[in-house]
Amino acid sequence: MRLRYQEQPRLDCPEVSRVVLNLKCRDEIIPILQALQHVYEDAPSRRQLLDSVGKDVCGGCSRKLGRKGLDYWSITVLAAVRLGCNLDYDKLQNLAEEHRTLRLMMGIGDWDEDTSFNWRRIHDNVCLLQPATIDALSQALVAEGHRTEPEAAKKVRGDSFVAETNIHWPTESSLIRDGLRKILVLGLTLAAAIGQRGWRQHAHLLTKANRLARDIDRLAAKKGPHYEQRLKPKYRELLKLSGKLTQRARRLAAAAGSHGDAATLDEWTRGAAPLDDDHPGRILARVPADEHGDPTYRTWMSPRDLRGRFEASTFVRDIWPPELRRRSADRAQDGQFARALRHQSR
Repeated sequence: MRLRYQEQPRLDCPEVSRVVLNLKCRDEIIPILQALQHVYEDAPSRRQLLDSVGKDVCGGCSRKLGRKGLDYWSITVLAAVRLGCNLDYDKLQNLAEEHRTLRLMMGIGDWDEDTSFNWRRIHDNVCLLQPATIDALSQALVAEGHRTEPEAAKKVRGDSFVAETNIHWPTESSLIRDGLRKILVLGLTLAAAIGQRGWRQHAHLLTKANRLARDIDRLAAKKGPHYEQRLKPKYRELLKLSGKLTQRARRLAAAAGSHGDAATLDEWTRGAAPLDDDHPGRILARVPADEHGDPTYRTWMSPRDLRGRFEASTFVRDIWPPELRRRSADRAQDGQFARALRHQSR
């Protein structure tokens, strides 16, 4: 036999809506209990929520038959606290037995010494709730919070955690080595599936990549005089190997088409090309052009257009002296700005 909630008032227990909460406490259980109070005061929402809980708990059985069990409201409160506070059943048992405010929210007064909880009883009742009911409970609590404090929805508090991992300097060589290892493993499987040659030395190539990465780690750890100069040849060899394997993997992905993991291999190697002038599509898919179809960067480097933009600039006209503006415009017309920039970039 189960009840929806304790309808008969008790002398040792106030009504749920009149339970006094310590709003100065910053514990996470207080907002949950306050939202439950608002849900309890809204009779239509409470009835709809408890009907869903009753269907999950009793199924097709009558709630008026059998021995007495936890009422629907107590199960709702326990499920909400466990969901909102992320508690295990042992911690929830301790709160249900020792937390006075939580017991009052469930309709259990100070004189009630018969009602007891253990983790198995809580587990057996809370686990009867279906995911749809738990989601409806969560949505009801959040909706009450937004209705009470509309501005709270505009603020978000994020949290994260730190996972221990083996990240050490230099990380570039370690990342390159790990990337080559995954490319070799996936490339070998895909090449065997489509019958393409060129991957039989995968073990040798992986060993070579590991050796280069270890040499870089050893030089970086020992340091010593001019260690940065001694790192450069190792890095050049590792980058050369990675470029070779990346090009081979892209050709394999193109040959495999839609077979197997070709899409994954293509995604891993698609952005591996170096960022230089030979790959303008790395930044923009289409080079911006003017009304004549010429790339806009040509007009940016044109000395005549550069002088026109310089003379039309209100900032230059307001800040620079007239004589300095004239000499700077002549230098722009002669292309000395562009040559100076190219000289400094070398």
